Amino acid sequence: MTGKRRPVVLYQPRDLGAVMPLGLLALGSWLRGDHVVIVDGRFELAPEARVAGLAQGALCLGVSVRTGAPLLEARRVSAAARSARPGLPVLWGGAHAALDPVSCLETGVVDACVPGAGEEALAAAAEAVGAGRPLRSVGGLVTADGELAEEAPPPATLWPRADYGLLDVERHFELRGERRLDYCSSRGARDGPAWMAIRAERVVAEARELAERYRLAEVLFQDRDFFADPDRVEAIARGLLEGGGTLGWQAGARPEDVLAAAPERLRLVAESGCRRLHLDIQAGAVPRDLLLEAGARLQAAGLAARFAFHVSPPAIEPAGLAVAVSTARKLSALDGRFETPIRRAWAAAPLPGPHAGGALEGWAAGEGPPWPDAGAERRLARAAFFLAEAQRAPGSRLGQHLVRLLALVRVRLGFFALDAERVLVEVSSLLRTGRSRRRASRD
Repeated sequence: MTGKRRPVVLYQPRDLGAVMPLGLLALGSWLRGDHVVIVDGRFELAPEARVAGLAQGALCLGVSVRTGAPLLEARRVSAAARSARPGLPVLWGGAHAALDPVSCLETGVVDACVPGAGEEALAAAAEAVGAGRPLRSVGGLVTADGELAEEAPPPATLWPRADYGLLDVERHFELRGERRLDYCSSRGARDGPAWMAIRAERVVAEARELAERYRLAEVLFQDRDFFADPDRVEAIARGLLEGGGTLGWQAGARPEDVLAAAPERLRLVAESGCRRLHLDIQAGAVPRDLLLEAGARLQAAGLAARFAFHVSPPAIEPAGLAVAVSTARKLSALDGRFETPIRRAWAAAPLPGPHAGGALEGWAAGEGPPWPDAGAERRLARAAFFLAEAQRAPGSRLGQHLVRLLALVRVRLGFFALDAERVLVEVSSLLRTGRSRRRASRD
């Protein structure tokens, strides 16, 4: 590596969905003075070999981890990198590193975790490694020797413009089947202490430039709380509308955002190119009447929406599934453009049993294990399947049309038992592909 800068390698484990690794993109864009290589496991046939090859000359390896199955791949890739170069510093960040850094450090292949905002901590870690200093000297890290540094606060200044040249955006477009780009204009939640957002003028200018550079059909705002500042949202909508063109966009919202917005503001959002709002709903946490009122207001404004219901086990929320199904059916009847997927709520703790106590295997299995109540598990699977099929775009094959038609009838009647067609679809998929049928990719 004489005469060359050693790269900071950032790895995104494979996962369902098509969202770009915006967390790693933010880190790489922050490290403007360093050579950064982002590896997305979704596009690698042999991710361990790819990262191991880069590790031999790397400054350090950073891995983004979330609770669930991707944890095991993160461990395999980190172990492969450590085998290729035993002295390579390995840092894990992301949702799981913040939730339970101990389970990450116990793997033996992780030197430190970043439990909070990662930009400044990773930059300081890269500087320390380059200077030969130990990671325990860096603030904002939880190190393998058990020392807990003070959690790093979010950056005091707004993050730099995202350098999309660090990603293979064409591969992402291919994965989605459309030229849709993820963009983050804010960070944190409105009820948190450190919500920050890019000014509306900069958001509009960057969206336009990115649309022209990559010939975009849509920009997907992947903010945790895009509507935290309603006036900013209106300014973004007006800027996109005044700019002309046909750039579409989507964003997340809360039901209360829709209910608080004046009808003219919702119409402005629709006129500016917003094609859909995404609302994550914890079943039972939001009254059904409020959700139906939000749906009525979105319909009146001409806005499509995706109401994603997250259902807890009956032992936690006895009526959660029934309420979610009932509300989903009413919303889908209200507007044919509304999508109402139903899925398990993420586990808040590792599974009980031999992996209890925070071990990585327990967390890896803890995203969506079957419910102990077999009857409730079957009802969840049936409702999720038929709602998804009823709201799926018509396929090109006769069988797809028939399944969709039957699903539409079942959703209208609310009858999901005796689900022979669901079993046939799952068996057919298993015979054709050798694996269970995958759900539609989530943006």
